[in-house]
Amino acid sequence: MSLKTKILLLLSSVILGVATIVATYSILHDKDQYEARMSDIYQSVRLNYEETLHDIVRFYVSRADANMKTEGVLNAFRSKNHDALYPLIAPRWEVMRQENPMLTIMQFHNADGTSLLRMHQPEVYGDPIASQRSMVAHIHREHKTVYGFEEGRQGLAFRILTPVIEDGVYLGAVEFGIEASYITDKINRYTGYQSFFMIQENNVGVLSGISNFLQIGDMLAINVSSKLLPLIESYKNQHQILENSVINYANQTYAMKAIIVNNYLNQPIGAVIFVQAVADFSNHVFQMIIATALITLVLIFILWMIVSRVYDTVAEKMSFQEAYNQTILDAIPSPVIVTDGHQLIAANKTFLAYFHYTNVAAFKREHQCVCEYFEEGDTEEYLLPMVNDQRWSEYISDHPYVHHKAKITIEGKTTIFEVKLSVLRFHQEKRYVVIFTDISSIQARSMTDPLTGVANRLHFTMVFQHTINMALRDQKSLGVIFFDIDHFKEVNDLYGHLIGDEALKHIAALVKQRLRKSDIIARWGGEEFIILLPDSSLEETLSVAEILRKTIELENFERVGRITCSFGVAALKNDESSEELLNRLDKLLYKAKESGRNRVVY
Repeated sequence: MSLKTKILLLLSSVILGVATIVATYSILHDKDQYEARMSDIYQSVRLNYEETLHDIVRFYVSRADANMKTEGVLNAFRSKNHDALYPLIAPRWEVMRQENPMLTIMQFHNADGTSLLRMHQPEVYGDPIASQRSMVAHIHREHKTVYGFEEGRQGLAFRILTPVIEDGVYLGAVEFGIEASYITDKINRYTGYQSFFMIQENNVGVLSGISNFLQIGDMLAINVSSKLLPLIESYKNQHQILENSVINYANQTYAMKAIIVNNYLNQPIGAVIFVQAVADFSNHVFQMIIATALITLVLIFILWMIVSRVYDTVAEKMSFQEAYNQTILDAIPSPVIVTDGHQLIAANKTFLAYFHYTNVAAFKREHQCVCEYFEEGDTEEYLLPMVNDQRWSEYISDHPYVHHKAKITIEGKTTIFEVKLSVLRFHQEKRYVVIFTDISSIQARSMTDPLTGVANRLHFTMVFQHTINMALRDQKSLGVIFFDIDHFKEVNDLYGHLIGDEALKHIAALVKQRLRKSDIIARWGGEEFIILLPDSSLEETLSVAEILRKTIELENFERVGRITCSFGVAALKNDESSEELLNRLDKLLYKAKESGRNRVVY
């Protein structure tokens, strides 16, 4: 997966996550608002219901009082004169019926529990109504206004009974009864809710005029309008008991609220169910999700377009910059790399060509660090992967004034590089730009005796101390041979310096052929040579010296004939310095000469 795709997916995930959080918050917030609105609606309906009942009670209590104050009414009531009372009340009854056509009951009750006058059924009176209706019996006992829903001969009605008292004597009561639908119609006008009554099944009396009903649990819905009937049927199918709910019917959502209906004893006998079409919250949630998804997709599309354009522009500039940087690196004739100190990051063509790789990736498949090629040299200037417990790159950075070299062998050819390093820092990261300059030829010229082709005295001096240090550190032996040509001045005097030089070269070649690769021979000066034999005991060094002496003695030198050499041999002691060892060798060589030459002294 490309970096561009990763960036786009990451940013898309961020947008999607933010959109999800915002949508979820909005839905939860809207849900709280929706529930608050539903609660407000319920409270509004309940308050309207309670205020309507209280208004009805106050109004008809005042009407009862006004009727009793009509001339002749109190006397007719006191004397229980049905025939006298009726014509006195009839005009007022008609007026009240005109005021409220749903006023279906007006009745006068005697204190003995019998009915004195039913304005709605004037021909029926004298019956013991108190024994049939508990509400009537209650006012005869308590002599206080009482109201509530109760069934009677006319069915369920909201009834108000107010006592008639004269000089502290209870004479009876006046009753008004209003159809239940009056209350629901009034609330509908105020709130817009349609409503119907439900009565508990065990409260439906034998006098009930209910002929058609719909049962939900233990409740009977009465006088449900034909418009609401399919909705209530759907509600019944979804609910086993009566409860506040939101239901969906015919692609519309309805809020259904129940307000408890009490009797005169404030005991629940049923409920008024209010129904109103409301916004479908689930549909609102669905629409919000769809809208959020569309907005998110548009934002992601726009983001992809912008990021793609910006990324391509930046990538093009970065590609140009990389090509520019690579061109500069490739223009340098020496191997150059960029590394973090552990693995290769970039390299120029010269570096890749030297190590025989086509690109950096191919190099990294086989090697992490160029330092894997570093070899131990004959001085402490040579780098290794770890130098004094530091990574090689950190060591160079911390020691800028030290001459650093690296010894690398590729396909049998050893190259000596001078190593220079520059540090690039970005925040907490470091990058090292390392230049490897081939100094093999310069090294060879400066460290080689031009006549004999072996190491010169400068090279030997540098190697000598390092070799001693290594021997002491690794607790290994070190042998040293110091020899010179016997009577070499006579050779020069008799045959000339050219012949003498040829003799020197000849001897150097003979000795070099019989030494190990790890051994080092150097021309000390004039006709003197010195040899280092690492990891060699005194006995082994003596044996080598004797072989060399015989080889030279037996060799036939052109025009000169025979040449002999004198040898001083020593092995490094644990507490001996390089100066002390050289002084000891010099004395041993002098002793060999004093003893007759052509011999090995140790």
